[in-house]
Amino acid sequence: WIARYPVTNAQFERFVRATNYRTTAEEKGSGWAWMGSKWGDVKGADWRHPGGPKTSIDGKEAHPVVQVSWHDVQAFCDWAGLVLPTEEEWEKAARGTDGRVYPWGDDWADGRCNTLEARVGGTTAVGHYSPQGDSPWGCADMAGNVWEWTATAADEARRVVRGGSWNNNQNNA
Repeated sequence: WIARYPVTNAQFERFVRATNYRTTAEEKGSGWAWMGSKWGDVKGADWRHPGGPKTSIDGKEAHPVVQVSWHDVQAFCDWAGLVLPTEEEWEKAARGTDGRVYPWGDDWADGRCNTLEARVGGTTAVGHYSPQGDSPWGCADMAGNVWEWTATAADEARRVVRGGSWNNNQNNA
């Protein structure tokens, strides 16, 4: 009932081409990106140029799409006939019915996800750590790589994200 992998750049590109969709970052002219030592609002950062105008997703078609707002993800889901999971649905898919700490179990294990400990310094192709990092339901990349949007509202202005990213340590995965 939930996608096995996060949405890739290639999948998002098909959506953009089919609909001529412009993302929030494209409309705004900037997006939040890692600037080497901190996160900041970078002019020209968008899903095609995740770190700014001098970066590209070329060769990263199988990587998860980044620089997409909750509204962008909602538009993709509407186009694809999908729905975002609620926070509770995401947690069950990631942690199983036993509520494990990580998708693979309660103990941290190197080599099972893309976090700071992996020292990759950016995203990896979806499924790179599969099957060793998969959840009990066979879902990949639910710890590390990229934060994932849910349908659940955190408050009136924000949505809940889950999973941690390549730039977070194991405690946030």
